Amino acid sequence: MALRLYSSLGRETREFRSLVPGVVRMYVCGVTPYDVTHLGHAFSYVQFDALRRYLTFLGNEVRYVQNITDIDDDMIMVSRRQGGRPIAEIRDENDAIFRADLDRLNVLRPWRYPKATEHIDEIIETTRRIIANGAGYEVDGDVFFEAARFPRYGQLNGVTLEALAKRENPESKREHKKRGPLDFLLWQLTEPDEPSWDSPWGPGRPGWSIECTAMSMAHLGEQIDIHGGGRDLVFPHHENEIAQAETATGLAPYCGWWMHNGMLKLDGVKMSKSLGNLVLARNLMAEFEPDHLRLYLLSEHYRADADFHANLMPGLLPRYERLTKAAQLAVGEADGGSPLWQAVTERLDDDFDTPGALGLLDASAARILAGSADAGEAAVLKSVLAILGFAFAGARGPATGDFSPL
Repeated sequence: MALRLYSSLGRETREFRSLVPGVVRMYVCGVTPYDVTHLGHAFSYVQFDALRRYLTFLGNEVRYVQNITDIDDDMIMVSRRQGGRPIAEIRDENDAIFRADLDRLNVLRPWRYPKATEHIDEIIETTRRIIANGAGYEVDGDVFFEAARFPRYGQLNGVTLEALAKRENPESKREHKKRGPLDFLLWQLTEPDEPSWDSPWGPGRPGWSIECTAMSMAHLGEQIDIHGGGRDLVFPHHENEIAQAETATGLAPYCGWWMHNGMLKLDGVKMSKSLGNLVLARNLMAEFEPDHLRLYLLSEHYRADADFHANLMPGLLPRYERLTKAAQLAVGEADGGSPLWQAVTERLDDDFDTPGALGLLDASAARILAGSADAGEAAVLKSVLAILGFAFAGARGPATGDFSPL
């Protein structure tokens, strides 16, 4: 069975084929480091890390890019709140905490880790191309993308422009200047206390979505294979990315597979800073082993809206102990033709069903510890756990001292 992945664009699961055989161009939206990151971020990045590792195991060179959004409204707001503290300091402080959390979870370092502020030239050039191709317009120093000029706008969400216009839209700014309700800023005038850069339209700073489009194309080219991120980014951010990239380049599709992870909840309520119900990965890892937390995160399907509660981690302890003890009994090389290997990879090939795969491994661990497993089963179990990134199984990564991307 070949790997099949679900794409939000078209809402279908289909066989994965990269544009260039053997090379996977993968872009995952990174954080805006204006505050601490939480368990929902860990859920997303551990899931995409495991997928990246599996794609590598299948024989691909995975060029994984994850950005840092280090100039936007939130970064400016926090800088003002902290008495004008330099945004770069806020970024570096929070990014260091974020990276330390992911390192402990054995998340591989990105192949490229670009900052938006380091790609202003590319952002300006992409904006110029959009204007030249008829979908961008300038009003007194602000440059907008005209959504109605892109015939496929709304395709990712599968709804009409009229339906999208009724949704909450964090990119809806400067309404009095816009031609249409879904138009969004590519470049914007800045206030006197905001960072700004020279541009053909005057001093200003980028809009939100154009940053990811420019960074993705700068490091991966004009078309990519996989774009990942949380489901909350489908509109408007990822809808806008498609419109920008395909308008700028004239190539479609910009991305073959749009993969969106579900939203992590706490006792049935979505985690958010405004509600103050955040669970921090670093706090959990002060009580439980990082691989124990990784086990929880991969025990939920990447597209599921997982519901975290206090009893989940202690409840997973017996499974975690079974797997670690069984992996310690591994001897020799894993047999890729074994029934366990075939069964587990079938689950992973089915839209990366890590909960199904881990369930099979847990049953195998119970057999291994009971002395009723097939010969070589422990080696298979350990190998698959390593593919999924578990440090106790010998997976490469920051937790085992390897800070280089695969």
